[in-house]
Amino acid sequence: MPTSPTAQAVAAIVRMTGGNFRLLHRLFVQIERILRLNELTVITEDVVEAARSTLVIGVT
Repeated sequence: MPTSPTAQAVAAIVRMTGGNFRLLHRLFVQIERILRLNELTVITEDVVEAARSTLVIGVT
């Protein structure tokens, strides 16, 4: 079970999604996938960036 995300990860998520619920959902699906594949338990900014790189998201 993942623990709380780091403050930097939260800031990155807010910056990337801008509160868009659909985008937020898509990003968290990818974050969960990356955590599971890499056997990680903490959501870090690197994990968020890796998840973002798999999605088609405009530059913000």
